[in-house]
Amino acid sequence: MRVIVRNLTTKNYTIELPQQLKDRRIHPTFHVSLLRWHEPNNDRLFPKWDAQAFYDMGNPDNTEWLINEITAHHWVGNKVEFLVKWNLGDFTWELHAHCRDLEVLDDYLELHGAQSVQ
Repeated sequence: MRVIVRNLTTKNYTIELPQQLKDRRIHPTFHVSLLRWHEPNNDRLFPKWDAQAFYDMGNPDNTEWLINEITAHHWVGNKVEFLVKWNLGDFTWELHAHCRDLEVLDDYLELHGAQSVQ
């Protein structure tokens, strides 16, 4: 993995993720406190350990996840992204196109006194 973007103001790093993590919709931006130096596998201590083997939770690809709320927004160029809090406690930045039909977006806009994103 390599660093693609480093933001010294927010101390966030965007890294290039392996395709397996991209397929699982892991967001590539992390705060520096969540990052560690990569230590290659020691085959003597951990023989046949495969770092690329991700546990399959058994959920079908079309599983729908529940959203608790939208907590923030920011603009990336001319597109707006919303910080979504999922029911399991995770947060991800999602494009407006992914959120436009959600009730929680209506609630968020109402809270900010806005009718729409435009």
